[in-house]
Amino acid sequence: MKICPQCHHHFNQENWHCPACGYTPPSLNGHLTFAPELAAESAGFEAEFFPKLAQLEAKNFWFRSRNRLIIYALKHYFPQAKNFLEIGCGTGFVLQGIEKNLSHLTCSGSEIFTAGLEFARERLCKTTLFQMDARNIPFAEEFDIIGAFDVLEHIEQDTDVLEKMYQATQNGGG
Repeated sequence: MKICPQCHHHFNQENWHCPACGYTPPSLNGHLTFAPELAAESAGFEAEFFPKLAQLEAKNFWFRSRNRLIIYALKHYFPQAKNFLEIGCGTGFVLQGIEKNLSHLTCSGSEIFTAGLEFARERLCKTTLFQMDARNIPFAEEFDIIGAFDVLEHIEQDTDVLEKMYQATQNGGG
């Protein structure tokens, strides 16, 4: 279920046009934007790192090993899951692995920086991408699984993010 960022009305429909107040989140570079004031810069991470990160991920031990572990855990612990949201998807490297190995999942990826989403868009075929502040996740009981990999340590209000992730996860999800 979607939560309108403007009036906080909960609604269930394909598009983001709020039936209660008429608000539609703006689009920036082809991505829905839920925190446009943070799309270019925010504390905790430097957006100019994305080009270098995109080059390194596929060759780096940590990123490759982490992807294998995430995919194993999703297959082993959530075999019936239908959808997945990655918070802080960066360049889309994790989602690329999930798309390839768990093609039955409907994937969404959020990133606070639109610069990261540009790299993710190039890597991903069928994942829905949007700009969002993890402290204000505009969903309730929407996703079977939510992941935030190498993200929480960059956010001072990490417990707020965990509460919002819990709110956005369906009962029985993870």
